[in-house]
Amino acid sequence: MLQLQKYRFCLAVSCLMLTSFLFCSCQKEEEKPPPRPRVRSQSSGQGQVAVKEEPKIDYNKTIAVLETEKGTIEIDLLYDIAPKTVENFAKKVKGRRYNQAKFYRVEPKLLIQAGAPVFQTEELPIESSDRKHVRGTVAMAKEAGASVSSATDFYICLTELVLDEEYSVFGTVVKGMGVADKIVQGDKITLATLRTED
Repeated sequence: MLQLQKYRFCLAVSCLMLTSFLFCSCQKEEEKPPPRPRVRSQSSGQGQVAVKEEPKIDYNKTIAVLETEKGTIEIDLLYDIAPKTVENFAKKVKGRRYNQAKFYRVEPKLLIQAGAPVFQTEELPIESSDRKHVRGTVAMAKEAGASVSSATDFYICLTELVLDEEYSVFGTVVKGMGVADKIVQGDKITLATLRTED
């Protein structure tokens, strides 16, 4: 009788192991997501695919156009003295980061300052130059005593300011200083764009 019980026990364990093995191996494979449709590119007609590339911008001939609630301000970008700052500013303009940006700091007859509407902690190395802060100068803002400048906040001088060379001057207003004079705190840049001068 004892042997019969041992035999039944071994048979039950063997059946249990066989069932477990079959259950695990027969599980349904995970379903794969449906394939994504492929993007069709335009053919150039000669067996080659035409790839649309973004045109290269000659920053030496680029004007930033700031449409504001008071009118338009045009800024000649000074790539020759602040290339990294100009590239950063242009990238933000192309990325629409200044659209709806507010002039949050206005010191009447001294300067107006704006920045990207979303709080940013990006910083840039300062590109010092001997450019004076005269009326129409555009430069990146920075905290007092900081060794880096903001990557998003810039100011426009409404008069000559006595500031040290530790600011990244990257542009000069070529059109619209009268508009800049009318800006009050809270006014917005409704649209920022770039154009190339011929």
